[in-house]
Amino acid sequence: MSTAPLLEANNLAVRYPNGELALHDVTFKIKSPSFMAIIGPNGSGKSTLVKTFLGLIKPFKGHISVNGYDSVKKSGKIRKMVRYVPQRDRIELTVPMKVKDIVLMGRLLKKLPPRIASSKDTKIARNALEQVDMADLWNRPFPELSGGQRQRVLVARALAGEGSILVLDEPLAGTDTESQDLIVKALGMYHKENDVSIIMVTHDLNPIHTLVHEVLLLKNTIVGIGEPCSVMDPDLMRKVYGPTARIVEYAGHRYCMTQDSGIDRHD
Repeated sequence: MSTAPLLEANNLAVRYPNGELALHDVTFKIKSPSFMAIIGPNGSGKSTLVKTFLGLIKPFKGHISVNGYDSVKKSGKIRKMVRYVPQRDRIELTVPMKVKDIVLMGRLLKKLPPRIASSKDTKIARNALEQVDMADLWNRPFPELSGGQRQRVLVARALAGEGSILVLDEPLAGTDTESQDLIVKALGMYHKENDVSIIMVTHDLNPIHTLVHEVLLLKNTIVGIGEPCSVMDPDLMRKVYGPTARIVEYAGHRYCMTQDSGIDRHD
């Protein structure tokens, strides 16, 4: 039996609210399951692509599907199978929620009311926090955490949830090195041990380079697609990131240095 592609787009075009084209002539197919990265500079349409396949934005032309489900006709079905960590989570920091409340949301939001956490929910939530080294902050008020710690909690919330696809929009942006390393390690282990696809939007591929199977390089359309070292091509990188982009080869892998990314170690 053939498995539907994780993502499949045909002649997709999407407009910003002001009418400007955010994405145009986007056609690609990514097999399932996969750990894929969507990369490109700011304003290249990465978040727009995610919101479109989640059914939050309607295409101007063409279509995109997730596991065979059309993003417009089956958006409810898609959202049930997806665990989404948006770029700027809208958790109100004036509300005195604790870390445990945030992570348990990942379990409770897809339940019918009354949404009461079972002992199984609590166990899974604690385990998810352990994966990002935050279990000892179970009762800590969420607003008291640093930015990197908050991001780790939001990743834990997604890990604690249910659904065959994990979508993360810039989960490493603005995080400290320790948080970045812990998030990357947790995602790599989670993908390896579970039948779950991961789609990660990032401006910097280097930290997740060795985990990713497929890379989609965007600059308002598809500039490159394939495994990381084939997309880390000097000509492609300069085309997207400008003349200052440099490719560095280390331990048999290619890494890209741009103005907004450094070189990450891979021990």
